[in-house]
Amino acid sequence: MAQDEPFKPGQTWTYRGATPISSRVIIGAVDNLEGEDQPVVSISVTDAPIPNDGKPLQTVPHLPIAANLLRESVVELEGTGTIPDGFGHGYGLWRQAYDSGKGGYFTISVEEIVGLLRSQLGQQPVAK
Repeated sequence: MAQDEPFKPGQTWTYRGATPISSRVIIGAVDNLEGEDQPVVSISVTDAPIPNDGKPLQTVPHLPIAANLLRESVVELEGTGTIPDGFGHGYGLWRQAYDSGKGGYFTISVEEIVGLLRSQLGQQPVAK
């Protein structure tokens, strides 16, 4: 069953509450960090319009999330593909912040993360 697959870079997953339904999660990195009781998975979310100075950002290049919340969020493993542009830069900034004690990770679902980004940046959720 796909739900039991270990997370690996390049995997493309469908997720609960994706708006629009074509939105996907792509795994960029999986980190077993000292002091954490579970891995932190760094993801990109594609086809999820987020406001960005008047021009919607279609892909959120980097979001770190607790593995258990990601596991609850994903539905089906569709395959593997290319990690989106911008992931490496975002991941590097996050790791630097995390390693210096100034960065964290999400402990809410992917749907909630996308909704939070939209609401904080002034856009109502897209109709399904």
